[in-house]
Amino acid sequence: MAEDPSHSHLGDHNGAHAMHQSGHHDHHDDAAFLETNRNHWNKFAASYSSEPWQKDMLNKINAFIYANINWIGVDFVDSATTFEATDPAQVRKVRVLDYACGPGTITYALGSHATEYVGIDLSENMVQAYNLRFNPAIKDANNEDESLNAHAEIGNLLTTEEPPAAFSGPKYHDFDLVVVGLGFHHFSDVRLAAKRLVERLRPGGVFLILDFVTHAMEAEEHPDVKASANTVAHHGFSEQELREIFAEAGLKDFALGRMGDEVYIRGKSKREPFLARGSKI
Repeated sequence: MAEDPSHSHLGDHNGAHAMHQSGHHDHHDDAAFLETNRNHWNKFAASYSSEPWQKDMLNKINAFIYANINWIGVDFVDSATTFEATDPAQVRKVRVLDYACGPGTITYALGSHATEYVGIDLSENMVQAYNLRFNPAIKDANNEDESLNAHAEIGNLLTTEEPPAAFSGPKYHDFDLVVVGLGFHHFSDVRLAAKRLVERLRPGGVFLILDFVTHAMEAEEHPDVKASANTVAHHGFSEQELREIFAEAGLKDFALGRMGDEVYIRGKSKREPFLARGSKI
């Protein structure tokens, strides 16, 4: 995917799966905003893909990611070779941290291209949805998602203090890819967020965000829109700002690519998704 020179930013109102840790800007108390996020996405967990507009958006996002697997810049595994291997020790490992993972939209889109997924989310209900989705021991006949080596945990890595000791071990470091899908705009301090997450990458690993191209704030009165808007910390970033955020976090080879198509939020608000990536120096 060629880098797009036009401005891009991370939008608001995601209806799919953005689980959002961290506080808001000036006029919000961080702790209160954090709790607002947790409560909102706990409530939303049961219906993340129940409406036609949600399903359409998820299908387009999956196709967008799949079409740009090579562009992401990770040396993903060949799923056919991986599953044919007789000695697990000989399988090359590709580890992914799916941060603000929600019910696993990004994990599902990447699928068998990686050998291990660690999801972290603020919302306990979203973590439960993620684990129900990918754990073969608790799948049922109605769940057609593939089984993956994927497990999510409740947590917040974006605090100004040192991250919780529970996330200090090797399981939570040296990832080949750290990805935030439709959640970056909900982090109040995006520079801190990028730095905290890039710390989890191995040298040469890729930091990737999926979000929406710039759009105006909308003054809709729908209660779902109002509730979602209360979890939004940013309504826009220029490409230059993204470049700076990535560079300050210790990333090189910044690239941005737009979908070139739009999705509809609640059937009416148009958004164009984009991907932005950089490699850890």
